[in-house]
Amino acid sequence: MIPEDISEVFRIDAQTAALYWPESSYHFETERNDASRCWVAVNENGSILGFLILWLIVDEIHVANFAVHPEYQNQGIGTALLIHGLINAWEEGARVSFLEVRASNLSAIHIYQKLGYEPVGIRKNYYQDNHEDAIMMNLESEAYTKIYNQQE
Repeated sequence: MIPEDISEVFRIDAQTAALYWPESSYHFETERNDASRCWVAVNENGSILGFLILWLIVDEIHVANFAVHPEYQNQGIGTALLIHGLINAWEEGARVSFLEVRASNLSAIHIYQKLGYEPVGIRKNYYQDNHEDAIMMNLESEAYTKIYNQQE
């Protein structure tokens, strides 16, 4: 992701998230946050289909924000994008990953579980818009290693 991608990334986030990030947050992530690893998925025409923002902190990668345009969901784009980000983070030293996901976001939970993330707890009333719980999920070292080894 580069600054020129931000307006489209923002539109995708606003279409897919009840609580979407302000556009300024994407500028911070791409221009000033040293921990941030930002990716976009594009088609052959260069149109942005989805985005992923990860934060690398020592040997942990946190999934900070992640979405696929509604017209392109359920086509494997999100899975491929997340795998790409995780592999790149592995090559920078990440060995575990964690995230929070809305309890009602079954499609995201399915992607995470398919890759080996496991639920480890609940953050009660986490989301400000409707006080929905967040499921905390971790990708431990053994499952993460499998993802990395499968791409070789």
